[in-house]
Amino acid sequence: MTEFIKENFEVITIVLFALVILLSIMILGMNKYFAMYFSNKKFQILTTSDINALDGKKDFSIQIFNKNINDIRVAGFGYVYKGQNIDFYQNYIQEKHFPIDHKIVISSRDYLTAKIEMKMLATIISDINKGIIKVSTIKAYVTDSLGLSTISKSKQVRKQVHLILLEERKALQKVILEQKQKQRAEERQFRKKKQVERSIKRKELLGKWMLKIKGLFKTRKQR
Repeated sequence: MTEFIKENFEVITIVLFALVILLSIMILGMNKYFAMYFSNKKFQILTTSDINALDGKKDFSIQIFNKNINDIRVAGFGYVYKGQNIDFYQNYIQEKHFPIDHKIVISSRDYLTAKIEMKMLATIISDINKGIIKVSTIKAYVTDSLGLSTISKSKQVRKQVHLILLEERKALQKVILEQKQKQRAEERQFRKKKQVERSIKRKELLGKWMLKIKGLFKTRKQR
């Protein structure tokens, strides 16, 4: 046995070293798994945009995952824009036909999904922007019953809101242009009508003068 170890010492050393590395990797992986499982970080937020194929309705979806080992009561959720919270907690309660004082609780390792109409959010952000199309950073947030908030950037939501505001601006500009064109057409028609009226008046006046002149000639001939 001793001779075998001496003869294969290098090979045995390499194998043992490899086993140590493998075990270290496994231990680190298990530590990471248990650290994530028992983590105090409560929420993970995912935001997406959805289009209903039947009616073409566009919505944003907020998915709130409870990563904690305990059930957590939610006190509010929605979006943060320019330091203002746009809360959809009550909208969610009304949509689900819950009592007004209903408490939303997300079980451990479970999640909540809320639908938010794109147009509604775009209108609110447009009001905050005071008509400016450029959309700043939009973040999704969720607050628990202790007042602690988790915030996550929502680039996709920002992009969709910007597109909606841009489309609305183009539609408004189109309406304004059509109104201007209609007003110009009405003004041209009014001016043309006035020109016709003035032309008719001139002809009537000229006719009256012609009758007077003819009357004078007739009176002179009779004398």
